[in-house]
Amino acid sequence: MKKLKSLLFTSAIMFISTTIFAQSRPVSTIIEKENRNAVMIEIKQPVDIATDALQQKLQRAGLKEKVRKGSASYKGVVLSEISKDKIDVYTKVESGPNNTSLVYMAVSKGYNNFTSSDADTVITQNIEAFLNSFVKDADNHSADVDISNQIKSEDKSEKQYQKLVDEQKDLIMKKTKIENRLTEIQNELNTRKIDLDKKKAGVEDSKAKRSTDNNQ
Repeated sequence: MKKLKSLLFTSAIMFISTTIFAQSRPVSTIIEKENRNAVMIEIKQPVDIATDALQQKLQRAGLKEKVRKGSASYKGVVLSEISKDKIDVYTKVESGPNNTSLVYMAVSKGYNNFTSSDADTVITQNIEAFLNSFVKDADNHSADVDISNQIKSEDKSEKQYQKLVDEQKDLIMKKTKIENRLTEIQNELNTRKIDLDKKKAGVEDSKAKRSTDNNQ
């Protein structure tokens, strides 16, 4: 029983740790040289994966980014998951510890009027929910990239294999031609040898006959 309780406790701690790891939280960060209120989440994916996944998620929502000084901005857009009104969205992805990523999202209601967790609770909570859901998007994108890389590796191996198969067929054909030609040459040599031996024998017979005629 104690062992079971210990196991359950350990599992609970691991679940809580994972949940905490995946939870977004309000922070402040530098965006376009200014310290801004934002929401941040740590993603268990490298920067390139997290960046591409976030860009694709926002593109699917119909947003087009404009990159400036390390951050991406989406001006005058409607992102229903965060606000039904037009907003300016700013995102930034930085390298975190152990090959993780720190993903930031800040929202302005226009004219650099950035939201805060105190004054704009609903929008902040929506940003947090958006980033929390983004964890799955990043993991899925990582899996897709991994599958794509495996397919490319498989295609490369397939091409290398097929190249060897084609070369083998070519060499076998050449070998067959060579072996057939060698057989033809050997047969012709045998025939010519017989003919040559006959001619040599004829010459010797003629020489022997001439010698006999001279001795008579």
